[in-house]
Amino acid sequence: MSVLPVAAGGGVILDRVTAGYGGRPAVESVSARFPSGAVTMLLGPNGSGKSTIIRLLGGSLRFTGRVTLEGKPLNRLTPLQRGRMVGVVSQSPSLTFPFRVEEVILLGRLPHRKILRGWSREDLEQAGDAAREMELDDLLSRSAPSLSGGERQRVLIAQVIAQRPKIYLMDEPSSALDPRHSLRLFRFLRRRAAEGSTVVVAVHDINLASEHGDFVCILKRGRVEASGEIERVLSADLLADVYETPFEKFGEAVSADGRRRGAWRAV
Repeated sequence: MSVLPVAAGGGVILDRVTAGYGGRPAVESVSARFPSGAVTMLLGPNGSGKSTIIRLLGGSLRFTGRVTLEGKPLNRLTPLQRGRMVGVVSQSPSLTFPFRVEEVILLGRLPHRKILRGWSREDLEQAGDAAREMELDDLLSRSAPSLSGGERQRVLIAQVIAQRPKIYLMDEPSSALDPRHSLRLFRFLRRRAAEGSTVVVAVHDINLASEHGDFVCILKRGRVEASGEIERVLSADLLADVYETPFEKFGEAVSADGRRRGAWRAV
């Protein structure tokens, strides 16, 4: 297994991390590095531990081992520090309270809001920029629960964009998006990575990972099967072993940075 590079003091590092539910581990003794300034894709079958890693990095799941975010131990960060550093888009999120879309997006600014103060000009500007990024300008006055699934997903992505975290953690963020908004999302994430952010995205679509990612971390049964640069890691043999079905390369795709990479399909 290769190891992803991380600049000194930057990125995310997991060192022999175990976490799970109800006393049963979902990831066990996982060590991995997700570099700053890059997009790392988490791949693996259902139940392999992708969502568990996103949850524990976001601070919502207890774990053993050591996790550092930007050189700081995760378990020593206060909720406010974590909120300023980490933005999370969960899998299948819900919006049940009758907040307006604009209000939901502004919630991303809570970690930056001063106690007993209203929204600042910067808060409003960041929320407005996030709404435009996800093309939500015409929906700002709508009640969030009244939106379609894809629209709600865009609202919650915009909330994290408004948050302006250093680390972006996203679990199947494009699963409900149409191709246009999926492309807008991944172009945004690549821009943030180019500016130095750490981006970790769990996906099922191998070709989506190949097109938009720099690195990949592949999980199987709660353990890291392989990690490293996408074009060096992905192979028919590895994919067949991880997903327990044959794979073949059926062509090439041009990645977001212009590199040509293999396109894969199960056969």
